[in-house]
Amino acid sequence: MAIRTLIVDDSVLFRKVLSDALASFTNVEVLGTAPGGKLALKKLAQTPADLVLLDVHMEEMDGIETLRQIRKDFPDTKVVMVSGISTRNADSTIQALEIGALDFIRKPDGKDYDANLAELKTDLRSVLRLIETKLLASSSLRLKKETPASASPSISPVSVSPSQPQRTPSISVPPPDSFSVLAIGVSTGGPEALARVIPLLPANLGVPVVLVQHMPPNFTKSLADSLSKKSKLPVVEVQEGDEIIPNRVHIAPGGFHFVVKGTPTAAKVSINSDPPENSCRPAVDVLFRSVAEVYGDRGVLAVILTGMGNDGMRGVSVLKRKKCFCLSQTESSCVVYGMPKAVDDARLTDESVPLDKMALRIAELIQKRR
Repeated sequence: MAIRTLIVDDSVLFRKVLSDALASFTNVEVLGTAPGGKLALKKLAQTPADLVLLDVHMEEMDGIETLRQIRKDFPDTKVVMVSGISTRNADSTIQALEIGALDFIRKPDGKDYDANLAELKTDLRSVLRLIETKLLASSSLRLKKETPASASPSISPVSVSPSQPQRTPSISVPPPDSFSVLAIGVSTGGPEALARVIPLLPANLGVPVVLVQHMPPNFTKSLADSLSKKSKLPVVEVQEGDEIIPNRVHIAPGGFHFVVKGTPTAAKVSINSDPPENSCRPAVDVLFRSVAEVYGDRGVLAVILTGMGNDGMRGVSVLKRKKCFCLSQTESSCVVYGMPKAVDDARLTDESVPLDKMALRIAELIQKRR
């Protein structure tokens, strides 16, 4: 299954670099290129695409405006932003992710064409793997809908209210008597998911929030600033030695592991450049292990949201040896059901919760046990 791709960038050189990088993938069909949003929308109307690689900043019609129009007119088309590393680019990229871009890749800033090409290929490989997974899932769902009911054995359906969290098999006991911290792990689709959870948490939540979002340097600061503007809780990108205090969201800085040190009443941030875990730095597992050491005996609410891979599963396993209750995002509400699936499959999930119910369930669990 070829991934039909449209490249949208106002730089002739970068359109060429992206085209050359994509030419090395046998599962990609480049439909063409466009120097701006208006022409891109015309091309999409003529020839549907599976994927649009979209420049963040363009003079004629910027990436944010183009993304909004693609989401409206071509909802099945996946959009991946292509961003520079400046603060302006990072802020716009976070905005794009919050309104529905699937992911982003960074523009190489070196002068060596071959090195830039190699870097792009590496970044594109993970994006294309994600798109392929989404296309296969969509194709499978479409086939199920098209299969006549008579072709399947008769099975009595189990009625599950979509408004209620779904219980899943677990090794846990009921929730602890109280919680001392909320620990969140998230990856692909995270900015949009976090924008639908963090702003809905109450100002008097009563516990600190510690969070890993897989993201490179510069972008996590923009994410924290964006969430803070929308939320009742202040949201900060942590630095070495910061105090971890209740009613504040502490986000790991891109490119560094986030470790909690100290005691539950005097916890502090430690960051390091130790090797990546699960190909990630920051890694959810690293944060969760440290949370288990500091807060584990006082009760931890762990939340695993959308993301590729299985980062967080081993960390939840460590937390489960202490006093931990784990919520995972439902498959149907995930951009990518990878990290939650790993936790579900390991029977570590206590409740599987739709994204639009997650903030309410978090607040219920924490505040009823204060």
